[in-house]
Amino acid sequence: MPHIKNTSIPIFLVEQTIEYKVYQHFVNSLPFFIRPLFTLDIMKLKCAERYYWKKAFLVGGVSEADQKEIQSLEPSITPVIIPNCAGDEMFVTQLQQKNLKKPTILFIGNFDWLQNTEAVTILAQKIAPLIYQQIPEAKIIIAGQNAGKKLSLQSNKNIEVISLMQDDSETVFHLYKNSTLFIAPIFGPGGTRLKILAAMASGLPVISSQTGVEGLHLHDNTHVLIANTPREFVAQTLRILRDENLYESIRKAAYDLAIAEYNWKHIAEKLEVVYKQIKKT
Repeated sequence: MPHIKNTSIPIFLVEQTIEYKVYQHFVNSLPFFIRPLFTLDIMKLKCAERYYWKKAFLVGGVSEADQKEIQSLEPSITPVIIPNCAGDEMFVTQLQQKNLKKPTILFIGNFDWLQNTEAVTILAQKIAPLIYQQIPEAKIIIAGQNAGKKLSLQSNKNIEVISLMQDDSETVFHLYKNSTLFIAPIFGPGGTRLKILAAMASGLPVISSQTGVEGLHLHDNTHVLIANTPREFVAQTLRILRDENLYESIRKAAYDLAIAEYNWKHIAEKLEVVYKQIKKT
C-alpha cells in the first residue's frame, strides 16, 4: 500500500491479519520490564494500519473477529469479510484409512511468522515429551518455509524438521495426506489459519487452541478438538487416537465443512459481489 501511487482507481485492501496485534502478542511474552520499550512500535504499527485503511476505498477482513477489530479502531470504516479458503490442490477426493496405532503428528507453517515459531516451541518443548511418554511409537513432523533457518530442533531425534520451498504444494499435500493428526498450539492472534483449512480439506483431524481456529466456523467436538494447555493437547491427542469413531467423525465433519464453505468457488462468489458494489460507485 505505501508503494501505490495516488490514483483515482478504487483500492480494495484485504487484511490477512492485523499486524499490530501480532506484534503486541510477541511483546506481551517478553519480561515485564522490557515491554515498555516496545510501546512506541506498537502504537506506530496501529497508526499505520489505520492510516492505510482510511486511504482505501474498501477494506476487507478474513474473519468476523478482524472485522470487529477494524471497526473498533476506525468506526468510519465498514469492512467486508472475504474468508480464506483451503485451495483446490489440498482437497482429497476421499478420506483414506489411517493407522492410529503408529500416528504421524504434523505441524506446517511459515516460520517467518512469530505465531508459528511460538507454536513449534510449545509443541517441541512442552507437548511432544508428554506424547512420547504415552505413545513412544508416534512420529512428529514440523515442516514449513524457513524451518531450517528459524528452528533449532535438529538435535531432537524424535522430531523431523522439513524445510519447504514457497511453491512446493506437492510436498505440502503429501505431508497432509499421509499424516494422522494435525496439532496447532497457536496463541498469536489475527487472521485465519490456512494450515487449519488445508488439514480439513485433506481429511486430517485438527487439535487446536481456541485462538488457532478463531474466525473459522468450527465447533469443538464436531469439527475440531480444542486444547489450550500442553496437557490438554496431550489429553485430546490420546482421546482421538484411542477412539476411531471420534477420529472419523471429526475429520468427516471438518472435510464436509471445507467443501461447503472454504473452497475457491464459494469465496469467488463473495468477491464478485464486492467487485460489483465497487463498480456501481
